[in-house]
Amino acid sequence: MYTRTKNDPLYKFQLIYRSSRDGINNRSFRNKCSGRVASLVLVKVKNKNNIFGGYSSIGFNSLGDGFTVDDYGFQFYNSSDNFIFSFKDSEDTQNMKISRVINESRAILVHTNCGFNFGEGSLSMSGELLYANNSSRNYENNLNTDKVYTSKEIEVFTVYKY
Repeated sequence: MYTRTKNDPLYKFQLIYRSSRDGINNRSFRNKCSGRVASLVLVKVKNKNNIFGGYSSIGFNSLGDGFTVDDYGFQFYNSSDNFIFSFKDSEDTQNMKISRVINESRAILVHTNCGFNFGEGSLSMSGELLYANNSSRNYENNLNTDKVYTSKEIEVFTVYKY
């Protein structure tokens, strides 16, 4: 168990997107969550107790320069700090599965068909659908899922260290 010390950094979280308030679609997500800013996304899925999420130190879209383009024209952004995670039971926060980015040059994919996309589909939003798989192998495979879920609620917070 980790014990916080007085020397650990403190963080402030600001809600910038809530699907029930702002609409659960890619355009609304991209409008609310644009720019190069550290962000945390949380997704509660329908008909399950699962919570999925991800942290991106660089944001999700409208990230500016510094991308690479693959053979299919997809834009990828580099980050070494990104990770995705899941809780099988939203009431049990002790048993989280976390997968860190391993292919840093493909940490975030910016694509018009997605609100967010960690590692070319490792965890991605397309409208109300949440894709959780790791066929691209850009993140560790600790979530152990290859499913498409329907999102009940999506929230995004900007993360500030102070």
